[in-house]
Amino acid sequence: MPLASSSLVQVTYIEEATFGVTPNVGNSKELRITGESLDYTISKESSAEINSSRTVSSMVPTTASASGGLNTEISYLEYDPLIEATLQSTFTVFGTAGVGATMTADFAPTTITASVATTGVNLFTLLKRGQWFRVNAPTSPGNNGKLFRVSSTVAPTSTVITLDPGTPATAGSAIPNVSVATSRLTHGVAQKSFSIERRAGDTGNFLVYRGMTPRQMSVEVSSGSLSSFTFDFMGKDASSGNVTFMPGTPVASKAFDIHSGVSGAYCAFWLDGAPLTNTFVQSVSLSYDNALRSQEALCSLGAVAIGSGTIAITGSMEVYFADGALFDKFKANVNTSMVFTSVDGLGNGYVFTLPVANISSYQVQAGGKDQDMMLSLEFTGLRDAANADVTLRRAIFIDRVGSAVVY
Repeated sequence: MPLASSSLVQVTYIEEATFGVTPNVGNSKELRITGESLDYTISKESSAEINSSRTVSSMVPTTASASGGLNTEISYLEYDPLIEATLQSTFTVFGTAGVGATMTADFAPTTITASVATTGVNLFTLLKRGQWFRVNAPTSPGNNGKLFRVSSTVAPTSTVITLDPGTPATAGSAIPNVSVATSRLTHGVAQKSFSIERRAGDTGNFLVYRGMTPRQMSVEVSSGSLSSFTFDFMGKDASSGNVTFMPGTPVASKAFDIHSGVSGAYCAFWLDGAPLTNTFVQSVSLSYDNALRSQEALCSLGAVAIGSGTIAITGSMEVYFADGALFDKFKANVNTSMVFTSVDGLGNGYVFTLPVANISSYQVQAGGKDQDMMLSLEFTGLRDAANADVTLRRAIFIDRVGSAVVY
C-alpha cells in the first residue's frame, strides 16, 4: 500500500450554483499551487451527564466547517476566477477577450489617436480615467508591449486616449496594426462559492471541500523572489472517496510563466500618482479581506450560508530609507495613492491600484553597523469617496493586461 506524497497532489475546483453543492455538470479546472492548508473540522462536545461510574457517556457533533488556503505563484489568467470571487465581482473586458480591434494610430508623448473613431466594444470611452492598458504595436518598438495609463484627469474620447505623463509614448505617425489590451476589476457584492478537490495521485484518494467562499487574498511581490498569491477560504463541509466528486473532464492549467519582483518589460511602483523616484522598494504585500462569517442553523452540520462583512484592504512595504517625505505624510495623516505591477517576461500580468491609501505605521531604525536602513510601512486602502466619477469611488482596482483572455 503506497503512502501519500505531497509531490503527487493535484487540486481542481469548480464554481457552485448552489452553496455547498458540487455541480453534476460542467468541467472542473486544475490549479497550479505551491502548497495548501485545506481542512475540515467537526466541533464535538462531551456529555455533562452525571453518573455513578464517573465516566463520559457520549460525544456529539455540534458544528462543522471547511476552511484553509491555497498558496500559489502568480501567473497570468490561472487564478482570475478566484480573484474575481474574492472581490465579489467580474473583470470588465475591453474589446474582444480583453484585446481591442487593430487600428492605425498616431502616437505623441501624451496621446494615442486613432485614425478612425472607435466603436462598440472597442470604444476608447469605455476606458476609465487612471486605467492601465498594454499597447500592441508590432511596427513601433518604442510602444509595442508597453504599459500605459489613461490620464487621471482627462477621459478618453472615441478617437483619443490622453496618457498619464508618467507613461509617455514614443512619437510616431500612421502606425498600423495597433491594439489596446486591458480588463478592469474592482470590488462588488456578488458572492461565489466553489467545490475544491484534492487528489492524492499515489493513493487514489479524493477529498472535496464544499461551499468554499474566498475570505482573503494576499499578494506578495519582492525583489529576489517569485511573486505569489495566497487565497484563504471559509466553507461548509467535506467528503472523501476513491473516485472524483467533480463532473466532466478537468481543464488543464494555463501555461503562462511565473512572475517575479523584477520580471517583465514594465515593472513599476507609483506613489502620489507618479512613478517613485530616488527611493527604492524592496517588497510590497497587499491583503484583501471580506470579513466572512459562518451562518449556521438547526438541522445542518456546517454553514447554511456565508455572510460578507466590511472589506479590509491592508498591506506593508519595505523601502530603502532615503528621506523623510513618507514620515511627513504619516505624521500629518495625509493620504496617498499607490500602484504596483506584476508582469511576466512577455508583458502579461496585473496592475494593482489603491486610489487612496493611508500610512498606518512607520518604522525606521539603525539596527547595527554595515546594514541598509530599511523603512517599514503599513498602509490601509480607503474608498475614493471624493472622486467626481461615481464609478471610480472604489478602494482598489486590478487592471489585467496582456494576451487575449481564454478561461
